[in-house]
Amino acid sequence: MIKMKDFIIIKNVLLVSTKENKNLIDIPDLQFDKNSISVIMGHNGSGKTLLLNLLQGLITPNSGSIRFNPKIRNCKNFISIMMQKPTFLRRTTQQNIQFILDLNKNKTRMSFLEVLERFDLVPQKNILANKLSGGEKQRLSLALATSINSKILLLDEPTANADPLTTFRIEKIIKEEASAGKKIILVTHSIAQAKRLGQDIIFINNGKVLEQNKATKFFTQSKTKEIVQFLKGEIIL
Repeated sequence: MIKMKDFIIIKNVLLVSTKENKNLIDIPDLQFDKNSISVIMGHNGSGKTLLLNLLQGLITPNSGSIRFNPKIRNCKNFISIMMQKPTFLRRTTQQNIQFILDLNKNKTRMSFLEVLERFDLVPQKNILANKLSGGEKQRLSLALATSINSKILLLDEPTANADPLTTFRIEKIIKEEASAGKKIILVTHSIAQAKRLGQDIIFINNGKVLEQNKATKFFTQSKTKEIVQFLKGEIIL
């Protein structure tokens, strides 16, 4: 059985910008448990997306370690990511989904039609992915990320600029994925969304974790100056 507390462990991770001569990420200690939706918050440029990219392995820290529980680390495609600005194959919506399903044909439990229906993309199945609307692209991006059937799902602003209906649909699927046992790590600038989805909140400022707390305490009991300002909509300088 996978232990709850040591699902993901970050130790002394440092990411340095040589051009700007500053630390972009400086996290001495951060742990993610298995059984919660973790939400990463902070102002633009605080390091939220960089942290997701480090977790995904898209970038490598200058020092430190990111360790995953061995029981998931040894699984193929154990982690997937939905980027804020997704890129797709130069194919139709259906062909993009089918491509991912074919890569995971030994593990997938859904057909491309079931995926299209779940993400309300049946009418768009023969449309080139890059011709979809913004909300449709977001739903397709999440469809591809979840179709990998990973153990960890990283989401970078999954409903940025989305209309209320798209936001509702995406949040519903996020909850379903979490209920199915998938670890969700979600970056959002939306306080309302963090309250709806978040169980474990991590607040980052200037590449540093200022607080990690249960959502019930984070939104009502935090005394950290930067967090209080953030929740009030004030600018942090």
